[in-house]
Amino acid sequence: MDPNGNEPIDDQLDAAYGSGTLIEFPPGEYLATETQYWNDDVSRFGMVGTGSSHKDVQFVFPSGNNGEKYRFLEITSGDHHVLKNFSIQQTDDDTTTADIWMINDDGGLIEDVEWLGRTPTDNNARRQLLAYDCSSVDGVNVARRVYMREGAELPGYPDGVAGIRVQGGSVGEIRLVDCHIEQRGSSSFRATHTRGVLRVEGGLFKNNDNTNMRISAGDHPEKTSWIKGATVIMDADNLNEHARDGDSLDSPEGLRIDSTGNGYAGVLIEDCDFIFKSCPTSRGIVSSPTWAGHGGFTLRNCRIQNDTSVQTIHADSVDTDTADKPWGVNLENVSITGSTRSQPAGAAVCIDNDRNGSTVQNSCIHFPNGDVDGVLVNDATNCEILDSNINVSGQATVFSGSDVDTSNITSSDSCPLPSADDSTGGDSSSTDDSTDSTTDDSTTDSTDDSTTEPLPNEIRLVGTGTTTQYEFTVTDSLQASGDTIEEWDDISSGTATGWITTEGVEDAYTFSGDVDSFSFLEGESEIYVNGEQVTESTVTDATTDSSTDSSTDGSTDSTDDSTTDSTTDLSHELRLVGTGTQTNYEFTVSDALEASGDTVETWDTIDGTSASGWITTEGVEDTFNFAGSVTSFGFVEGEAEIYVDGEQVTESTVTDATTDSSTDGSTDSSTDDSTDSTDDSTDSQNELRLVGTGVETQYEVSVSGTLEASGDTIEEWDDVSESSATGWVTTEGVDDTYTFTGTITSLSFLQGEAEVYVNGTRVDPSVFSLPNTLVVEGDGTETTYDFMVSGDILNDPLVGAIESDDSVTSGKVKGSVTDGVDAFRFSGDIRKMNLTGDAALTFEDNDG
Repeated sequence: MDPNGNEPIDDQLDAAYGSGTLIEFPPGEYLATETQYWNDDVSRFGMVGTGSSHKDVQFVFPSGNNGEKYRFLEITSGDHHVLKNFSIQQTDDDTTTADIWMINDDGGLIEDVEWLGRTPTDNNARRQLLAYDCSSVDGVNVARRVYMREGAELPGYPDGVAGIRVQGGSVGEIRLVDCHIEQRGSSSFRATHTRGVLRVEGGLFKNNDNTNMRISAGDHPEKTSWIKGATVIMDADNLNEHARDGDSLDSPEGLRIDSTGNGYAGVLIEDCDFIFKSCPTSRGIVSSPTWAGHGGFTLRNCRIQNDTSVQTIHADSVDTDTADKPWGVNLENVSITGSTRSQPAGAAVCIDNDRNGSTVQNSCIHFPNGDVDGVLVNDATNCEILDSNINVSGQATVFSGSDVDTSNITSSDSCPLPSADDSTGGDSSSTDDSTDSTTDDSTTDSTDDSTTEPLPNEIRLVGTGTTTQYEFTVTDSLQASGDTIEEWDDISSGTATGWITTEGVEDAYTFSGDVDSFSFLEGESEIYVNGEQVTESTVTDATTDSSTDSSTDGSTDSTDDSTTDSTTDLSHELRLVGTGTQTNYEFTVSDALEASGDTVETWDTIDGTSASGWITTEGVEDTFNFAGSVTSFGFVEGEAEIYVDGEQVTESTVTDATTDSSTDGSTDSSTDDSTDSTDDSTDSQNELRLVGTGVETQYEVSVSGTLEASGDTIEEWDDVSESSATGWVTTEGVDDTYTFTGTITSLSFLQGEAEVYVNGTRVDPSVFSLPNTLVVEGDGTETTYDFMVSGDILNDPLVGAIESDDSVTSGKVKGSVTDGVDAFRFSGDIRKMNLTGDAALTFEDNDG
């Protein structure tokens, strides 16, 4: 096929379509002039660009599309189709567009595909750029890293073009992973008619008109829709560089929960950030209108910042004749902050007629300005507001014709802010326009790069025109430099992960200490440390014995003056690592206590030998040094991982962690113990507990050895055989417990979800669905390892739990092992494997 964009590729492309066929496109431009209509039940077909960037291969189309609404591909049957590593070039005129419609039974993958150029209105385009359906109930089709960010005409609803649409004929699962959709003329994605489900993992959805996210629970027999880890940003006054003069948003919402009258119920929104900085008229940041016909939904561990007059959360009246139960709205660990002075409903959260059974628990609302109430409930029964802080300028709660139980409502605290742009969390007091005098003292150092003093070293990543994702960690402190870091870049506890694409554009950071690790997860860029260009392999040596010595010495001296000169040796360490749950902890030690480094924020307190604090963001930690032992410890709210001297402990065992031991001896004994238990774990008795979260949940588990119920936790509706069990757990805090030998070969939730504990340690149940294994077994000397896989990877704690210094993120593992065993399960293929030392490495590839 002609890579110069002169001769059409239509005939060759159509002739090549068939089962078991992969078409590889070298870098170039490929002209398509006719739609490919493929409906031949083809299996295993792919179109893949071979360039180092997805922009290296571009499909181009006749300008103006000859007056037609052009469709590049229309694939209406088959399975395991792959579209990967290329771009759709619409150009920047007002008429050219090209969309794709793909239906697969299962195994569809659209990955690293971008729509370039300006998208016109619906007059010159179909309703969306990508229509993606799954035609089998058991099927799963994935769209990973799909980009639509170069702007569109903004005519207002319904004339704008959406990004991705899941249609009524989709009955299986569509999954969107790490997509970036910005400045669309209509919804970034929409799945409201579908009988199947849409599941969204991560991603950035910014300044899209109509709605940034539009979803329903679906009507799947076993699954429900959810959105996890996504970020929504609305800043209508600051459209991106692709906007033209006169472009403006009409009525953008953050999230609309909408089943278009079908009455679906039960969608979950979890670990998401919503940031509204400026916005025209809008129904709300999170809304479910009456006409949407949707039943209940849950917001869990979400953070909302509202600096506009848009309604924050509005669950409108529900039609009880058509909507499925439950009808209630559940807010769990939701933080609402901002400088808004008014709300259309009068309150930050409005729960309307017949939303019976609604709950607000462990949540925080901080609107200190104007006249804003906290929670308004109209004509709903059996509702609860529990264990929440509602610090607002108006009334905390307002009830009209409603039955609402309240308990443990406070009104004195601020709330965690969402993470986006340069921030990694903070204190909502900075949004109060009356606190300018205190902001400089209490919050600027941690949240405002514009006034923070730069750290002694600088690292700059300069784009080369290749789509590049990088990750690095420093040994001390790290912060963004200036305004070079975008909202899709992330800084968390000494680690930065980000993207850089455009040639000459840079991401810059300042830091203290050294660069501990650095890698390109995708692509490449130029790297400069303190002005000197270095390579990926030499960046970790760039600051050794350099200017950081003096700064480190200085800080060490001051630390020595305040701590070492005392008679107490603060030889123990206590670390609290966030799990993504808003958590309040408190503890006391027997002798002496101090914060370690700059991990403890202004809202954490140390009073003599006692400390209390908050930790929320997953992976972020609060660290303390202490002498003696921990005499008491408790979570007032939420939960976090607890490590004493590097060993993970539980809330009930933390007080025993340093008893009758010293720092010198504790490591040896704990290593021996953990090694012994690891070696015996598959032959000895293990414990599995499934703990209810209040959601009706059915689970299924199998083990390689024997399985039996423990005590009287199993009810008559649970079914236990020699090596497997199927059961139900619903009530929050109530558990089903089993003892077993061997390993857990599978664990899945047929409905709902529950917390899973293996031998007392909470684990991610998805680890047991990963087919492949990788085990690193130490021989007594330290071995470091670094692995990257093409799919997902998680620690297998039953075979070998990892230590706190090891990391597992985004398909990548980095750690070390000495005497023990570190074990992992993963999907896909091993893309990188570095092992330095004499440990034994074994792995099994069970999925081909």
